[in-house]
Amino acid sequence: MRAIILSFVAIVVLASAEAPLVGQSNTPKPGDNVLTKFLDFADIHPVAQVGRLTVFPISISRDNGPIRNVLTMAQALGRGVLVVEELSPPMVSQARFVNKSDKQFIFLMAGELVAGGRQNRTLRTDALLGPQSSTQLPLYCVEKGRWSGGGKFSSALGVAPQSIREQAASGAGQDAVWAEVARANKRMKISTPSDDLNAAMTSPATTRRLRELRGKIIPRLPRGCVGIVVASGSRIIGADLFNSPELFSAMRQKVLDSYLSQYGLGPRIVKSIGPVKHPSPPVSQDQVQRYLRGCYDGRFVQGPLRGVGRVYYVRGRRSGQTLAYGEKHMVHTALSSPRILPIRPAGMPRPRSRSDSYRRSESR
Repeated sequence: MRAIILSFVAIVVLASAEAPLVGQSNTPKPGDNVLTKFLDFADIHPVAQVGRLTVFPISISRDNGPIRNVLTMAQALGRGVLVVEELSPPMVSQARFVNKSDKQFIFLMAGELVAGGRQNRTLRTDALLGPQSSTQLPLYCVEKGRWSGGGKFSSALGVAPQSIREQAASGAGQDAVWAEVARANKRMKISTPSDDLNAAMTSPATTRRLRELRGKIIPRLPRGCVGIVVASGSRIIGADLFNSPELFSAMRQKVLDSYLSQYGLGPRIVKSIGPVKHPSPPVSQDQVQRYLRGCYDGRFVQGPLRGVGRVYYVRGRRSGQTLAYGEKHMVHTALSSPRILPIRPAGMPRPRSRSDSYRRSESR
């Protein structure tokens, strides 16, 4: 009998060791996810520089298992296999995206502009649409002064500046996005009755200037480039990494325009207080390496499904989002580095000088 009881206990212990705990998280451990598996084989190339903006090309040293048959939004709209339409009744914060292709996926990037409908908008999130599918996706309005027109959207080649993409990644409210749109329009010197960001991004003057700036960067990008890390002055401001060189090449113009429209046009966004006696040194490849290594220490938190892709949030030393397809495919990762300013706690006593202490001791 004792032997039977011991055997039963052993079976229970083994079963409990193999069974998952109730409520156990599906979040992968730090350093064990589709992003870090991608970064395991990433290489940082010499820089391409435009003014204060420094671009570090990224390649990977082995095949990442690219997703075949992927169209970008511009390609899909141009071929007539993507339809974007208003819901019934229309909603500012959502629209329907229909993939009419029988075999091809469609990749959509947060920050891409969709023009038409009742107002122009931008995508809040990345998404991967499967063949013959219909998906509702969250949007931000980037045309504050219009709510009229038809229910379908036309092709838009524009993209939101980096600050708006950061707002989307952080889940900001619509008012914060409108404020960034106003700043962007002012920076690009475009004023429209409806405060339309797409009009500013696609104006002849803006497109000409962005084309000039891109022309200084693209020739420096190596063959096999899958993404970039971008710095402004001495600060890394973000990174965009893609599943394959083909996908990056198709998205390259929009990604570069997002950074260039934020940091390459108009006056500097952040002005230093007081004279700068010693200019800050530029960012080095070693700093970029440490920046990307920070992804290994962060938390990789499972988010919602977007079509057939799943969004993961990068939290900790790095902040950003990854769109993944299945267990092995990193489709796109966007990392951001918003400026953090220290705030002095209220009610802190004024530091005492030695003369103050001396005067108090003399008065006793």
